[in-house]
Amino acid sequence: MLKIMLFSLTNVEPERQKILVKGGQLKDDTDMSKLGLKPGQSVMMMGTPSGKVIHAPKEKMKFVEDMTDAQLAQVEGATPSGLQNLGNTCYLNSTLQALRYIPELQTELQKHRGDGGAGKFGSLGSGSSSLFGLGGMAEGADLTTALRDLYKQMGETREGIPPLVFLNALRKTFPQFAQQGKDGRYSQQDAEECYSQILHQLRTKLRIKNENEDTSFVDKYLTGKLSSTLVCTEETPDEMPIESTEDFVNLKCHITMQTNFLKDGILTGLKEKIEKNSPTLGRDALYEKTSRITRLPKYLTV
Repeated sequence: MLKIMLFSLTNVEPERQKILVKGGQLKDDTDMSKLGLKPGQSVMMMGTPSGKVIHAPKEKMKFVEDMTDAQLAQVEGATPSGLQNLGNTCYLNSTLQALRYIPELQTELQKHRGDGGAGKFGSLGSGSSSLFGLGGMAEGADLTTALRDLYKQMGETREGIPPLVFLNALRKTFPQFAQQGKDGRYSQQDAEECYSQILHQLRTKLRIKNENEDTSFVDKYLTGKLSSTLVCTEETPDEMPIESTEDFVNLKCHITMQTNFLKDGILTGLKEKIEKNSPTLGRDALYEKTSRITRLPKYLTV
């Protein structure tokens, strides 16, 4: 116990301490009561710290019980925020969740300064989910700004959020997502079409600008390039194959009875039949288009 107390005062570890008392060096098994020590008596200790000193934490330890919901949402392994279904909006929610896990998208959205509208909700904070959408979307609001604000709010809570503002912005920008059935309910929509339309907006609005580049986020991270050859399936010896290149933001996976792996479906999708006019035959003929990937994007959508 004495050596532990000295360690707390001097930072010299117990095994490096040499304590001198009347009669010689104090041993670990010495009976202190037999030394006749008096209050205030000086005891000599010799020794130096090893350098492996344990210091108190520089930052005050935070306990889960004392954390806010926003702080809990930032903890590694925390349950991510969900999106509430607002009536046949699963196509939208799945698209938003998929895009959310592109880290570069989150970084660029934080830099985005929109056209107004959705931005006025940006300072509501994590406790404002019920307000997020009460007033709807301002006229001419930027869909990219709405996406930025939604992801910001999702990062500050572990609860399910109703994406009302973004949904309103999507329906204003692309009215096909506001279609309603005879019963007055909003119709189910296609997730791929929703994904493509959001990417179309991001390509226009979200640009990466610095000293070395000025390019669209979608072009940099989500766009690949194909090289294609178009050949007539009929015998046309005087007709040369048509070579072309094109950009793509997604590849199709064609599924047949023989498709067992994703790569097989992609390879099948890179071949297609096209009917077009043949200048050699003077009529419509069947052509086969074969494509090859010449540039893969960092994030490949299939």
